[in-house]
Amino acid sequence: MFNTFAALGIIALQLGMSILIIGWILKAPFIKHVARHAGLIIAIIFSSATLMSLVYQYGFGYEPCILCWYQRIAIFPISILAWIANLRTSKILQTQILILSGLGFCVALFHVFVEQFPGGIDVCGTDGISCTVRYVYEFGYITIPVMSLTVLGVGLLLTTLAKRYPHA
Repeated sequence: MFNTFAALGIIALQLGMSILIIGWILKAPFIKHVARHAGLIIAIIFSSATLMSLVYQYGFGYEPCILCWYQRIAIFPISILAWIANLRTSKILQTQILILSGLGFCVALFHVFVEQFPGGIDVCGTDGISCTVRYVYEFGYITIPVMSLTVLGVGLLLTTLAKRYPHA
């Protein structure tokens, strides 16, 4: 049941990202409103992702692989940093979130690739938990790496919007 709710939340984020991208391209007026509140939205999303990660590990006993740890290294600090400063006015915070989200996004993208096409590439399996283990598989595509990829993608998109519209 928890997996289904988490997957539905990820689908909502993916739909929201799609709407934001289309709205940004079409210069819709709601984009400035979203940019104004991007810091709070990021703080809530990344704090939720951190909490979910901890529930999966300590509540359900799902051991994270090395690639999951690298994604956590990107997600956990953002969940704290986003509550500390105003994203629209702090260039340092914008840079920190863009770097952490970008690096984490690349790792998550690689993790999704390894999980979907496990033909011989198992970065983690030699020393610990295999990267190809699927603890969650909802709606035919949502796994923990896809959840991470989505959250980090939202971080990139919202930070870019806040940087683009600092006085919205």
